[in-house]
Amino acid sequence: MSVPRVMLGGVGTRSVSPVFVGRADELHVLHDALARAAGWAELAAAQELVRGLPPSRVHAEVLTMIAGWSMVHAPGPEALLDAQRAVEYARMVGAGDTELNARLTLGSLMVDAGDVEEGLAAMYAVRDEAVERSLTALVGRSHVNLPSCLDGVGRAREAAEVLREGLEHTRRLGLPETEAFVRSNLAESLFALGRWDEAVESASKAATLARSAKPRGSGCLHLASLALARGDAGEAARLLADARGHYGTHDLVPQYAIPLTGLTIGVAAAEGRIPGARAALQRALDTGFPPGTQRYAWPLLLTAVTAEADARGLPAAEEGRAEILGRVATVLRRLPTGAPVWRAHEAWVRAELLRAGGVPAPEPWSAAVTAFEPLERPYDLARVRHRLAEALPASGADEEGRDRAAELLRQAAAVAGHLRARPLADEVARLARRARLPLARPPGTPSPAAADPVEALGLTGREQDVLRLVAEGRSNRGIAEELFISPKTASVHVSNILAKLGVSGRGEAAAMAHRLRMFSRTP
Repeated sequence: MSVPRVMLGGVGTRSVSPVFVGRADELHVLHDALARAAGWAELAAAQELVRGLPPSRVHAEVLTMIAGWSMVHAPGPEALLDAQRAVEYARMVGAGDTELNARLTLGSLMVDAGDVEEGLAAMYAVRDEAVERSLTALVGRSHVNLPSCLDGVGRAREAAEVLREGLEHTRRLGLPETEAFVRSNLAESLFALGRWDEAVESASKAATLARSAKPRGSGCLHLASLALARGDAGEAARLLADARGHYGTHDLVPQYAIPLTGLTIGVAAAEGRIPGARAALQRALDTGFPPGTQRYAWPLLLTAVTAEADARGLPAAEEGRAEILGRVATVLRRLPTGAPVWRAHEAWVRAELLRAGGVPAPEPWSAAVTAFEPLERPYDLARVRHRLAEALPASGADEEGRDRAAELLRQAAAVAGHLRARPLADEVARLARRARLPLARPPGTPSPAAADPVEALGLTGREQDVLRLVAEGRSNRGIAEELFISPKTASVHVSNILAKLGVSGRGEAAAMAHRLRMFSRTP
């Protein structure tokens, strides 16, 4: 989940009514921090004050703030037009810094609208210029908004790299509140990447470091998601309540409201309260999913249909079941899938809908597995592998199919054990017993991963290059010179490699690479 993407800089004071315009910005930020008001009344009043006056920098700044407000509160085509107008106006009056701020907002809205690469390129350009010119507020905002958009299209590893850089900048510049936002977003990226202990640490720091409500709420929400995935529904419920308290009830924007509802559904399902889960889903469907919020909508729908599928056959869950599943199916036809991660989620949700209807066909689950395999989302991949392993025997698979199911279960069990994802581990164990699928590989049977240990460990091409140099004893600076990257980027790659290998230092990583003969085929 992203954190507030509108982190507005101060308004200039070089035109008519500077006190009021400055006060509008101050009140907007204050209201956002206290989770009490939207700030729109102040922005609208500021807009009225400058309407009809000669073009000025203050006018450009007001338009930029309005575009930012629209991005968070009312995303969609009109917000995109607001941002385009703000960029053009700032450029016209020569307000360079304001134009950069507006371009960052515009880039984010372009990503939401499906123009992913151009939008991200625009945001990277703003980030780079802000860093080069030491524009403190924009350095902070760009290191929150850019990785949020990267996460929103499933590029969690890239987001994590930007966020790590953001931590360095925010600490150096003395921006503790922005650091809290960065840490909250980092927790989301780390969760997707399967680095859950690091995610817990990052979310906890966000919740304790922040002085305002939003990052505290986001930190609690991430911790609640982790607790639920690890099987502690009671702790998840407590943290969910804390998150609600921090966010407040006034002006709960979609980027908070939708994930809150998704977690509400998940907690209710884990506690066996299917009517409560369904009621929360009904409210979300009644409200609808505004344009640009698909990144929050897909996980919510997945949680809901998974709960319905798990509850199939329970008498208390039958009434109203067909109707709610029909409503979900209708929503799917309208929800964008503009990135591979959301196309994978669509395949997953459709497979869960069939499971909820009692259809054990393996083909939809095979499609979901295929969609997730290229993505760096080990927990998601383990879950769909578990469901494919369940569907194969249920559909009367032959011996080869049963062998495949057993291997899928072993892979899912390994991930569940590594992440300490107890609910998934328990489901895998139950299925293995019920379907009589061995979780232990028969003696003498080679692991499919044995043929390619590098691929089995999930290392990217660049990480393979870095690990090879680590195994040769190169320092970060030596790696950077060899691969034409910065030492900081080399350090990030090394940290990611250590996490994937499950080792604590470079020496252990090098030893593992040599032991597994990972680069024995390298000329």
